[in-house]
Amino acid sequence: MSETRRRSVLRESLAREHRSVLIALAASVAVSVATVALAGSAAWLIVRSAQRPALLSLTFLMGVVQLLALGKAAGRYGERVSTHQTALRLMTRVRALTASRLEPLVPAGLGARSADVVETVIGDVDKVQDLLVSVAGPVSANLIAGFCAVAGGAFIAPTTAFVFALGIVLVGVVVPLVAARAGTRPQVELNDARTRLRHALDDAARSGDEYAALGASRALYRRLENAEGAYDRAARRVARRAGLFGAVNVLIVGLTVVAIVASTQGALENHRLAVSLLAVPAFLALSSLELVGASSASLLNIQSGRGALQRLDALVARPWPIHDPAEPDMLDLRNDVSLRGVSVWRDGEPVLEQVDTTWNAGAVVAVSGPSGSGKTTLAHLVARFIEPHGGEATLGGVDLQRLSGEQVRTRVGYVDDDPHVFATTLGANMRLARPTATDDEILNALLAAGLGPLLSTLPYALHTQLGGVDTGLSGGERRRLGVARALLTRRPVMVLDEPTEGLDESEACRLMREVRRHQSDGVVVVISHQNQDHVGATTHLVVNGGRVLTLD
Repeated sequence: MSETRRRSVLRESLAREHRSVLIALAASVAVSVATVALAGSAAWLIVRSAQRPALLSLTFLMGVVQLLALGKAAGRYGERVSTHQTALRLMTRVRALTASRLEPLVPAGLGARSADVVETVIGDVDKVQDLLVSVAGPVSANLIAGFCAVAGGAFIAPTTAFVFALGIVLVGVVVPLVAARAGTRPQVELNDARTRLRHALDDAARSGDEYAALGASRALYRRLENAEGAYDRAARRVARRAGLFGAVNVLIVGLTVVAIVASTQGALENHRLAVSLLAVPAFLALSSLELVGASSASLLNIQSGRGALQRLDALVARPWPIHDPAEPDMLDLRNDVSLRGVSVWRDGEPVLEQVDTTWNAGAVVAVSGPSGSGKTTLAHLVARFIEPHGGEATLGGVDLQRLSGEQVRTRVGYVDDDPHVFATTLGANMRLARPTATDDEILNALLAAGLGPLLSTLPYALHTQLGGVDTGLSGGERRRLGVARALLTRRPVMVLDEPTEGLDESEACRLMREVRRHQSDGVVVVISHQNQDHVGATTHLVVNGGRVLTLD
C-alpha cells in the first residue's frame, strides 16, 4: 500500500487546506482575545469610573471598550464564516478521498453490513466535522487566548501569574483529558449500544414480515426493547460523566478567581498595584476560564470523534482488490477467457486454488457448487473486480493485470445475484447500461429478458417511475432487469450470478434460451444451482472448497 493510502484522510485533507485552516484559527484566536480583552478593559473602566475622575480622562478607556465590543461582534461573524467554510472544504476533501478510495472496493464487496458502511461513510464523516468545528478549533483558539490573558494578568499583577496559569491548564487541559480518559469505556458502550440498536432496527425494517410470518414478533420486540434500553443506560452514564466534570470545572474556575482576587488585594496593600486595575486580573481570569472551560467541555466527547476517524481510516485503508497498470496493454478483437493455475486468497485462506479452464467464443459455461465455495469469487475474477494471487488470467490472450478495470468491463458484463433498481424511470434504469440506447433497443432487451408482462402493467411504459409502492419489482423481475441491462450492453462475455432465482422452470428456460441466442458469438458464464440453467452448457465447472473441477 502506498504512503498516500496509509495516511489518514483527515491529515491528508488538513495538509491540502493548511492555509485556510491557519486563517480560520487566526480569526478564532482574534475573537477570543477580543472577548478576554473586553472583559479586562470593562473592569478597568468600571473601577476607574468609581474613582470619579475628570470625564475626559475616561475617553480613551471608553473608546477601547467600544472598539473591542464592535471588533468582537464583527470578528465573530468573520470567524464563523471562515471556520465553517474551512470545515466544509475539509469535509468535501474527506468525502472525496473516502469515495475515491472506496470505489475500487465496492464491486468486490466491502464485507460489512450495509448499515455499518452507511454509518461509517455518512455518520462518521459528520462526527469528524464536529470534531473540527466544535472541538479542535475552539479549544485551540481559546487556549491561546487564555495564555494571552495570563500574560496580561502577569504584567498587571505578577503574583497572580502562577495561579492564573494553573487554572487555565487545569480547566483547559487536565480535567478534559482526565474526563475523556475516564469516559472511554462509557463512550465505547454507547457506541456499541447504538450499533446494536441500529442493527435491530435494520433487521426489523428488512425482515419484519418474516418475523411476523414465523410468529416471532415478540422475540423481535424484545430485541428492540433490550437494544433501546441498553442505549438509554449508556447515554445516561455519558451524561452523568459530563455533568460531574462540568461541576469540577466550575469549582476550579471559582477557586482560581478567589485566589486571584486575594493575590491582587495583597498587591494593592503593598502598593504594587494601582487601585484602578484592582478588578482587571479577576475579570481576565473569569472571562478566559469561562471561554476555555466552555470549549474544553467538548473534549468530554472527543472519544466519539476519534472513534469515528479511526473507523473511517480503517475502512479506506483496506487493500485495494485491483491495481490498474500505469500503461495498460491494448486489447485485440479476441474475447476468449483463460485461467491457468489461478489462485485467490482472502484473509490468509485460499478461496480458489489452481484453477485451469479456457472459454472460447460460443462457450456456455455452467458453474455450480455449494454456497461459499468460491463461485462468486470466480465471477469477480473474470470481471476484474479482484486479482489472482497466483497463476494467470487472460482476456483475448492479454493478462488481466495488464488491463485496466474499465478496459475489461467493456468486454465483460456482470449481473449480480440481486441487481439494484434505481429510483428513476424504467428507461433511465436501462440506459445506465448504455446511455445511447434507443427506446426500441431497450424494449427489445426487456422483451428478451422476459419482462413483457411487466411492461404491459406499467402505466407510462419506459417512463414509469420504479421504486414506488405500485412499481416495486419482485426478486425475479429485478434479476431479469439486470439481464436486460446486460443484453443491452452487447458485451461479448456475459457473467450471470443466479439469473433465474425466483423464476419458475418454464420462465427460467426461456430466459436462458434468449441469453444464449443473443450471446451466440460470445461467452456466457452462468453461476447457478438450478439444473435448467445448465441445459446447453458446453462446459460445466463445479466449485467446492476452492477447487474447480471440469465435468464432461
